[in-house]
Amino acid sequence: MTQTPTTIAAAPAGNGRARGVVLIAILSLALAALTLITGALLLLAPTAWPLRLSMYWLDRLGFIPHSRTGALPATWILFSALMVYTLIFILEGVGMLLGKAWAEYLVLVELALLLPPEIDENFHQTDWLRLAILGFNLFIFMYLAYRRIRSLPARRCRTGADP
Repeated sequence: MTQTPTTIAAAPAGNGRARGVVLIAILSLALAALTLITGALLLLAPTAWPLRLSMYWLDRLGFIPHSRTGALPATWILFSALMVYTLIFILEGVGMLLGKAWAEYLVLVELALLLPPEIDENFHQTDWLRLAILGFNLFIFMYLAYRRIRSLPARRCRTGADP
C-alpha cells in the first residue's frame, strides 16, 4: 500500500521531463521537414517563391553556410548539406520520441559543435532572432546535459558500479 502513492507521486515529475524531450523531438522533425522541402525545391523549382522563402528562413536560422563574400555554395553542395541536416534531424526526432538516450547525446554533440560558430556569428552580426535562437539552443543544451548527468547515478546502480 505504501509503494502505490510513491509511484503515483513520482509519475508527474517524469512526465514533465518527458514533455520537454517530446517538444525537442517535434522541433527536430519540423526542422527535418523544412530542410527536406527546401532541398526538394532547390532541385525541382530553383526560382520558385517557396524556395526563396524557405532559404530566407534557413539563412536566418543559421543553417545555410555562406562564404566570406556572402555568396551561397554550389547547388549540389547546398542540397547535400540540407540532406545531411534532414537525416540528423530525423534521427534526433525519432530517437527522442522512442526515448533513446543516444538521441539526446546526438543533440548534445550537435549543439556543442554548432554553438561556438553561432556565438561568433552573434558577435559579428546580431539581431533579436539570432539572439533568441542562441538562447533557445543554450537552453536545450543545458536541459539535455542536466538530464544526461542526472541519469548517471541510476545507470551506475543498474550496472553494479560504485556511485
